[in-house]
Amino acid sequence: MSQIDLQKLTKKNQEFIHIATQQFLKDGKTDAEIKAVFEEVIPKILEEQAKGTTARSLYGAPTHWAHSFTIKEQYEKEHPKENDDPKLMIMDSALFITSLFALVSALTTFFSTDQAIGYGLITLLLVGLVGGVAFYLMYYFVYQYYGPDTDRSQRPPFWKSILVILAAMLLWLAVFFATSFLPAALNPILAPLPLAVLGAALLALRFYLKKRFNIRSASAGPSRY
Repeated sequence: MSQIDLQKLTKKNQEFIHIATQQFLKDGKTDAEIKAVFEEVIPKILEEQAKGTTARSLYGAPTHWAHSFTIKEQYEKEHPKENDDPKLMIMDSALFITSLFALVSALTTFFSTDQAIGYGLITLLLVGLVGGVAFYLMYYFVYQYYGPDTDRSQRPPFWKSILVILAAMLLWLAVFFATSFLPAALNPILAPLPLAVLGAALLALRFYLKKRFNIRSASAGPSRY
């Protein structure tokens, strides 16, 4: 922002800049940060000024406008953008699914009076892995277009969304049933206690990694329709 730019502004727009600058300084902004903001907005102010539109009409009260930058920065600091790395999202879903199946299997086997047979180790691992991939595919092709503050112009047709969901679920179920026919030597079934310990450990690991890397959950589905 140069002195020449300021001299091109009308008195009202110069006053807007002066009041906004005072608010920026009050909020602890550095000279470099203030300069960067004004270098971005002054060309727009000059453009609209030629049409008879004031900076106040464009941005509202200067104090409120300047303070909104601090509010936005504070919000972004408190609500960091979730990590949507595909590998991390698949891992997150895989850990959640594997731990859930392990815990359910352990509980049903432990409390059952009919000597219920739990899931084999290979079944658990593959169901978790393929389930993680399936949930990510549903997120990638469907769910991400239904969240708040997202561009919905690229949203696929409803029938395509249904096909993706059905295909992902069928793949998941196919792996689940196919591995259940593996012999016990290849797909050993753990006793309820070690199975419960495994499920709890994987669930704890999932929550730790999710918090550590702020991973977006693919298994949560769309946040709104």
